[in-house]
Amino acid sequence: MTRWKKDEKEFGVSLNNDKTGSLICRIPKPIVDMLGKPDGIKFLIQGKRIVIVAGDKK
Repeated sequence: MTRWKKDEKEFGVSLNNDKTGSLICRIPKPIVDMLGKPDGIKFLIQGKRIVIVAGDKK
């Protein structure tokens, strides 16, 4: 299991191909804790930036 430094601000993760055109990754525990362990996350495209929002995956 990966250990993160207490005040880490940057998290690199690996992406795995699931053979359907999507990629799978694990969200680091400090990020999950900060998001409040949501049921889902939403990716929003805003111009050239990607924003991640915690909440329902709908």
